[in-house]
Amino acid sequence: MKLFKFCLPFFLILSFICALGAQEIPVPVKTDTSTLAQAYINLYLTETYFDSLPSARIKKILAFENDELKSINDRTFIRVNSTLYNFTNALFYQNQSKFYFHEQGEITRSFLRRLKSNLGRGISYYNAAKIDQFGTFQKERSMLYEMIKFDSESNNELNSEIRSLKSKFNTLFNEDIFPDFKRVFLAAKNSDSFYLDSLSYFSNIYDMPLSREILRNTPDFKPFSFENSNFIKPEYIADSRLDIISRYIQLKYLASKKTRVSRNFNKTFLYDAYDDFIRQVRMENDQFIREELNSRVCKMLLNELTSKFPRDKELDEMANAMPPMAMVNLPPTNMQNYFFPNPAPLGSAKLIISNYKPSLSTLGQVDSFLSTNFNGAGFKNELHYYYAMDGFALTTTLEKFNKDGSAVPIERRFIKNLGGEGKFSFYETFKSMFFNIESEYRMFALIIASKSAAISNEGMSAGFAGQILENSYDALPVDLKTKNLPIKTLSVFVYHFHQNDIGEVPELDLSGSLTVSDHLKSAGLSQIIQ
Repeated sequence: MKLFKFCLPFFLILSFICALGAQEIPVPVKTDTSTLAQAYINLYLTETYFDSLPSARIKKILAFENDELKSINDRTFIRVNSTLYNFTNALFYQNQSKFYFHEQGEITRSFLRRLKSNLGRGISYYNAAKIDQFGTFQKERSMLYEMIKFDSESNNELNSEIRSLKSKFNTLFNEDIFPDFKRVFLAAKNSDSFYLDSLSYFSNIYDMPLSREILRNTPDFKPFSFENSNFIKPEYIADSRLDIISRYIQLKYLASKKTRVSRNFNKTFLYDAYDDFIRQVRMENDQFIREELNSRVCKMLLNELTSKFPRDKELDEMANAMPPMAMVNLPPTNMQNYFFPNPAPLGSAKLIISNYKPSLSTLGQVDSFLSTNFNGAGFKNELHYYYAMDGFALTTTLEKFNKDGSAVPIERRFIKNLGGEGKFSFYETFKSMFFNIESEYRMFALIIASKSAAISNEGMSAGFAGQILENSYDALPVDLKTKNLPIKTLSVFVYHFHQNDIGEVPELDLSGSLTVSDHLKSAGLSQIIQ
């Protein structure tokens, strides 16, 4: 910290007279402190406004900051400032991975491995930063950290961005090796050829551990541990399809007459594993799994198992006492329900319509009418659903719009993140140089219920809007689709955020200059209230 405090007066001056290095404006004097701090701010702003920046500019920023970070070679400086140094490198690799992902052409295995390797570096750097939510941002560090806006908010944003990218990559990785798993599955099913090592080979390409508890005839050891939210596991997760195929091949291999087992082989565990396997199959919606592992195939597998491992009498009695699996109503794996805030946050404009669409009796019919209009206006895949009172709420992704009614290019129309809710700082000064275009954003919120929605005195913030959108369903919950609501009231709220031209945090526009009708008309949604 002594080095930071020594350089602080210099950096205060530098922050006012120097523009971003990525914009190729020369810096008169450079130190490792100023280089690291400026790299952090540039990369954090790139992360925050990634979806609004042209690809050419992101590419330029990444190339410049890569060279800047590599120029920091003082081991003592790196050790003393390891948290900020590692965190900034994590920001670089997160942005670079996201850039590669968005600029992708043909998705090949080599490209996916490159994504995994690149994001893996970011995860390693993030974990090496050793962020302690209660200790990293203490008062003695706040002078520097506050100046560059390195705080728990920026940590949470990077943590969330890395996890989000990792989740998207996880889906791609599973899709990439699924055809290989299918080939191994068909070899086992049709010709009793068991290539278990091949499954491990393909899953290891993307660091996806596969359970082999059926072969080991003992449960996987899962020690209890306290989850550290500031540590991101580098491993990826094999989805249910891959796990089902792996478990089928293990069961099929054990059922083979050629396979020998130990004398103390646990048949109880074997049949428990088979029952778990069946439960997984019946919950899986993939067409290949449902067709290839139909009831006839599963019954054949059970017959092969019981032929080689006769059930004990006690096991048979327990099995007969249990209801058929088809009769068991399995609860959903995710029991969390998402509700729209009640009362609703104060908005820029509101409209209440009583006795709304009396001809539409069910909530599913109302949703069909609304979603058809939204999709026709370009909001496809940008709708979010919630439980709300005795009905439901629907919101749109934050949308950039022009007050004059002119169209916003589709690639820049929808914004996932408007940034944080922090106070003005030197970080904001850099941000004003980095992102200096005046912009307007809005989010529509529609609530269908028997009564109008209550309204809070507290206005919606950009940060809270992001939280609401993140904690939502992508479709109307199934249990609401057939719900009858003969008398309906529509409450429409518009949350209009203004991003001014000096880089301040987007603020809710409460001027009342635009009505709900004005916003709906400019968005092509007037039919909703007609």
